[in-house]
Amino acid sequence: MPLAPARWLLKAKDPELFDREYRKQLAALDARQVAEELGSNAILLCWESFNVRCHRRLVAEWLEEKLGIVVPEVDHERSESLPFSQQPSKWDGKPNQGTQSLRLF
Repeated sequence: MPLAPARWLLKAKDPELFDREYRKQLAALDARQVAEELGSNAILLCWESFNVRCHRRLVAEWLEEKLGIVVPEVDHERSESLPFSQQPSKWDGKPNQGTQSLRLF
């Protein structure tokens, strides 16, 4: 499934570049088809700490926008999650302190 960012993009230390290029990648996909392929029990996992910028949060927001659904955070209220654009980047010098999980449905 083409949800994974290109390797070069994952290594990019420029959050704005990542945001712009990954949004282009998502725009080329059909959100309904992606959700169907993931299935109703899908979980998007992340190594970044909660509320640290990660592509899975961007995917979750994209699915929410395109499908009118809520992608909840495991162990957090959805309202606690900062929008992707407001989350600090891991390149901001903040340490990685755990795994974040996002449920699809």
